Amino acid sequence: MTDYSQNGESKILHSIFEKIGVNSKYAVEFGAGDGYWLSNIRMFLDMGWGGLQMEGISNPQNNVKNEFITKDNINFLFKKYEVPENLDLLSIDIDGNDYWVWKELTYKPSVVIIEYNSNFSHEESVVLEYDENHIWDKTYAYSASLKCLKNLGKEKGYYLYAETDFTNLIFVDNKYINILPSVFDANNVKLPHVNHIQKLNNKKFINI
Repeated sequence: MTDYSQNGESKILHSIFEKIGVNSKYAVEFGAGDGYWLSNIRMFLDMGWGGLQMEGISNPQNNVKNEFITKDNINFLFKKYEVPENLDLLSIDIDGNDYWVWKELTYKPSVVIIEYNSNFSHEESVVLEYDENHIWDKTYAYSASLKCLKNLGKEKGYYLYAETDFTNLIFVDNKYINILPSVFDANNVKLPHVNHIQKLNNKKFINI
């Protein structure tokens, strides 16, 4: 199996499904790039899973769909591409509105992996203010803090299973917690907490 993900996330996800089982063998990823490089679900597609990859660029490659994701269109797009209600895996990495899109999604996959902003401390629950036209400008203006996403996951019925090298958080449906206890330990994740406020190009984070 070739793992195309950034920090070995696909292999971690595979080990999760070995323990909790699968429902539809279907995965969705948005912020998919070319469908291979840094993809969290490509390994599963290569293994024969069904799936949907979306990216907001023109002329996407490798069957990646050209869709610019917002909180207002996400559920429509899932219906448009006939995503099954019982999908197994969702990967969110859109460098901005990640929190807001997951919050609006009505589908409930077994596992969600989502990029977070590791430039905030464990005590800060902040999220980038929503802007439907947001495109990452290579500053610290993206996504939400660990605590903020952990709280959202709890609201949606998930527990935080793991964190991967200051990049992604992996959430698992609460119904699997007895089968798959969390391995996340905040004491082992030393967030850098840089002075992010100076490099936001007039964009702002809000407390939530």
